[in-house]
Amino acid sequence: MKNLLFSFLLMFISFSYGQVTDSLKIIEIPESYADRQGKPFMVKKDSLYLFKTPDIYLVNKKSFLALESFYKNVSNQNDMTNALLENYTKTLRRNIELESRLKINFDETDALDKAIYERTQATLTNTQKALDYTINSLEKATNSLDLVEKNVKRQRKKSVFEKVLIGLGGIGIGVLVGVSL
Repeated sequence: MKNLLFSFLLMFISFSYGQVTDSLKIIEIPESYADRQGKPFMVKKDSLYLFKTPDIYLVNKKSFLALESFYKNVSNQNDMTNALLENYTKTLRRNIELESRLKINFDETDALDKAIYERTQATLTNTQKALDYTINSLEKATNSLDLVEKNVKRQRKKSVFEKVLIGLGGIGIGVLVGVSL
């Protein structure tokens, strides 16, 4: 009895697991769906979809039925209404195309802005390096000028001292010559 109950339980679990994997079927929407005309796909609850197309518009059932009813009513009208609807559709497609072009232009502009920013950063870095080098050179020149100034002062003191010594030597020699006469 236990074996029968265990077998039944095992079979029930296997059956339940098999149902779960079947319900997780992935439905792929191909890239060609973007240009497709006709009845759209109906999305089911708890289904997984893989969109290969760049543009998908999801609409709830109520909105879809309203749009479908509108198009049916309009298409049953006269040629002027059909022409108006066709022109509207063309304008809508043109606007979508212009929007994609605008996005491409924005992307290109962003790329150019990024390149300009990187070049400006490189220029600023090089300018900073040049300024650092100039500051170091100016500091070295200032140090050299300080050393030269110290040497000039030392030379002046030395020459004044030598002149004083020569003057004192001259006075000493003059005194000796004067005493000896």
